[in-house]
This record gives sequence, C-alpha cells and structure tokens, in this order.
Amino acid sequence: MICDFEKLLDHMYSEIKSRVDIAVVGLSGGADSSLTAILCMKALGKEVVYGISMPYDEVDIKTFNAQSASLAERIGISHLVRPVAKISDAINEQVFIESESELTLTNKGNARSRARMCILYGIAHNLSTQFEGKRVRVMGTGNLSEDFIGYDTKGGDALADIFPIGELFKSEVYQLLEYFRDEGTIDEENIDRIPSAGLEENQTDEADLGRTYDEMEQSVRFCLDCYDDMPIQDLDEIAAFVWERHKAHKHKHEAPIVIRLRPLCD
Repeated sequence: MICDFEKLLDHMYSEIKSRVDIAVVGLSGGADSSLTAILCMKALGKEVVYGISMPYDEVDIKTFNAQSASLAERIGISHLVRPVAKISDAINEQVFIESESELTLTNKGNARSRARMCILYGIAHNLSTQFEGKRVRVMGTGNLSEDFIGYDTKGGDALADIFPIGELFKSEVYQLLEYFRDEGTIDEENIDRIPSAGLEENQTDEADLGRTYDEMEQSVRFCLDCYDDMPIQDLDEIAAFVWERHKAHKHKHEAPIVIRLRPLCD
C-alpha cells in the first residue's frame, strides 16, 4: 500500500534519471507497461520516450495496441508499431521437433515475447547510434506480483536494463495509475483492469494462474518476510503455490552462472 505518493514518485524519477537518457518501452496496452511509460515520461520528458507496440495478429492491433496508441497520444510520447508475427512464427518453425507433440501455447507465447525483446534492443541500439553518448535503455515492465512467481519469459519480458516497477505489487501499480488519472495525466480508459498476455481470445492472467493478484499478494508478502526461514509445512494452499513457483522460476531473474575456472588455470 502506497502511503506517500509524492515521496515515492520523486525517488522513482530520480532513479530513472540517474540511469537513463532515452527510454525504450514495449507497450502492451496493459497496466504495467502503461505505468512504466508514464514514469519515464515524467522523469525524462516526452521527447525521449519511445513506446513500441508489437502486435502479433489482428486481435492485438484492435485491442491491446489500440490501447497503447491511445496512451502514447495522451502522454505525448513517440509511438512505433512493429509487428512480430513473421519473427515469432519463424522461431516456432525452428524449435518444433517433428517427433514430439505440437508446441504448447506457452512455448508459442514465449516466442512472441522473445521476438519483442529483440526488436526493443534493436531499436535501442539504433537510437544509440543516432544520439551518440546518450544512455539508451530498454525499460522492463515487470511487477513484483508477477516476477516473484516467475510469470514472465526468460529472454523475453524478464529481460531489460532497468525495472522501474519491479518492487511494486500489482495493487500498487493500479494505485499509481489511479493517482495519475486523478491528476489528469491519463483517463480511466487508459487503465487496463483485466491483465492478459493476449495469447488466445478471452485469455486472462488470473485465469491462467488460477489465483487472483490480490490473493497472491498476501502470500508473496509472507514469503518475502520469511524468505530465510520459510516454514514450508505451515504454508496454506496459496502461499505454497506462490513459494513453489518462486523456487522453480527464480532463475529467470538471476545473472547467468559462470563456472569458476581461473583458480585451475593460473
């Protein structure tokens, strides 16, 4: 629960400005990417924030990316549209093994996420050549509620240079969006209230997880508080779900392991 909005936002703006000159943000139409774009705009100025919509199909174009375009226009940032269907479909063709069953929906979705991250980093590199000496950074849009349980894609949306909202719960993301709505930066229509990865019609994140974000938030808080001495046997059903997912997926947010060899070489 955010108690002092001004203090929190001043800190977030300061942290962004200390690390970024030009921000590249993948816009999904969802609450997290919308908030990230707003924070970058407030911290850096609208002229140096690039919102990138990366639709896969017509559903994306007419729904999620239409929301992104509306947000970008409202807050005045640059908005680029870069379709990913050809890229992600080509990835799926290469990873498919004939002797195995058809690719899962998750695998197909991961290809989209990784294709999008390739585009974001390519655009960031291109901008860095145009604005030499400027720190062009890909901004992560993950929040604590999702990242703690690994509800993201390794090499996709789990990858970025900076995660401005990585320590905010989903409820706090909405708190800040409502704050910006109330001050007039955005309208209620710019706030997506039903998180979805858009992998299929009517898909929602909470339905995929089988838990609501509000239910999981209390369990994530408990797990964070008891991290070093987790009483596994005492966990309720939701806390156990959260903790098991965290253990299984925390590698997504850790630096790659480098095997130590120098002592054996020198």
